[in-house]
Amino acid sequence: MTVYLLPGMGCDARLFERLHLDGYEVVKLEWPSFGPKDTLEDIAGRMSAEVRSTEPHVLVGVSMGGMVAQELALLTKPEKVVLISSWTGPQEWPMHVRVGARLGIHGIIREWTMRASWPVKRLMDPREGPVDRLLWDMAVKQTARQLRNGTGAIMRWKGSRWTGPLVRIHGDKDIVTPLRFPVDHLVKGGQHVMILTKADEVAACLRSALTA
Repeated sequence: MTVYLLPGMGCDARLFERLHLDGYEVVKLEWPSFGPKDTLEDIAGRMSAEVRSTEPHVLVGVSMGGMVAQELALLTKPEKVVLISSWTGPQEWPMHVRVGARLGIHGIIREWTMRASWPVKRLMDPREGPVDRLLWDMAVKQTARQLRNGTGAIMRWKGSRWTGPLVRIHGDKDIVTPLRFPVDHLVKGGQHVMILTKADEVAACLRSALTA
């Protein structure tokens, strides 16, 4: 069984550096470039070539990666999809995200707004220094344009059409994708970046999801 890992927006394969899944073949996917009019379906289509769809596999996505995984699943037909800190559609958005989508607020994402808002993000969602530095380094390497276009794709998403097996792992302290829906595995104290801050607990949940 091959496990394909899709990172969150503004992140790369380093997001999974603390996640250990012994006994599985793990493939860490990287984001293609996003255009200003790209949809999550477009992004999934570009990534589908990286998945050996004729072999048994599972798609695991964090945040935006979980949303793209649901679109990718329509193309590769995995055994199941596992969402970590992610949504299945706009019906799960909190009000401020709904308002932001209507106003097109993602258009203000620029390098200077990234730098100006980072201390606020750090204050609202505390994490240890090494984790914060890694998140910042990944975001900078992804570029403000990539983040802006990726956020736009999320804001235009109509929601998941995947009807196959779906497993959800979520933290109860996630302020980016607040817990407003049933989940299969709840991580106590789990923040949006719990894939880094609570990697062992997330890995245990993921192993359970893979063997169920």
